[in-house]
Amino acid sequence: MVKETHTKGGYTFALLALPFLNNNFLNEYDIIYKCILISVYIYFSYLGSLFPDIDMKGSYISKRHPIIYKLFGSKFKHRGFTHSLIFISFLIFLLESLTKYTSDDVVFLCLSSGFLVGYASHLCLDLLTKEGIEIFYPISINFSLLPIKTSSKIERFICKTLNFIVIFLLGYRFYTLFQI
Repeated sequence: MVKETHTKGGYTFALLALPFLNNNFLNEYDIIYKCILISVYIYFSYLGSLFPDIDMKGSYISKRHPIIYKLFGSKFKHRGFTHSLIFISFLIFLLESLTKYTSDDVVFLCLSSGFLVGYASHLCLDLLTKEGIEIFYPISINFSLLPIKTSSKIERFICKTLNFIVIFLLGYRFYTLFQI
C-alpha cells in the first residue's frame, strides 16, 4: 500500500479506538486539554502508520528520518522484521516502559497508544496486499489475506473509502466529545 492509504488507515484505526482511550484515560480532563491530548494521539497514529516502512529506502518515512533508516531500517529487508509480531511486541515493551518511566503521564500514554494503533493499521493493510508481510519473522514466509496490488485501482478505492470513513468518524467523534 502507498503512503496515503496507510495514513488514512492509521487515522481510521485511531478514530475507531478513540472511545476506549477517552473513556479510560481522558474523562477527567477539561475539554481543551482533552482536545490537545487527542491531537497528540491522532498525530502519533499518523507517524505509526508510516513507521513500518522505515525498512524501505525510498519510503516517505525513511526520507524524513534518514538517520533512523541508516542505523536501523537499512539492516532489514522490506516487509520483514519491521512488519512482524516480534517487532510490534518489542515496540509495545519499549513504549510501555517509556510510559511507566514517565509515571504514566497521559501525554506519553496518548503518544504511545496512537503510535501503536497506527503501526497495527499499517500491518493490517499490508496483509491485504499480494506481497503480504513476514508476520512470523524470522520465518521468511510472506502472509497475505488478499491479492491486492500496491497502487492498483482496488487500492485507490480502499484509500477513498478510508478517506470517507475518516471524515465521518472525525465528525462523529467530535460531536460525541462535545456533547454535555
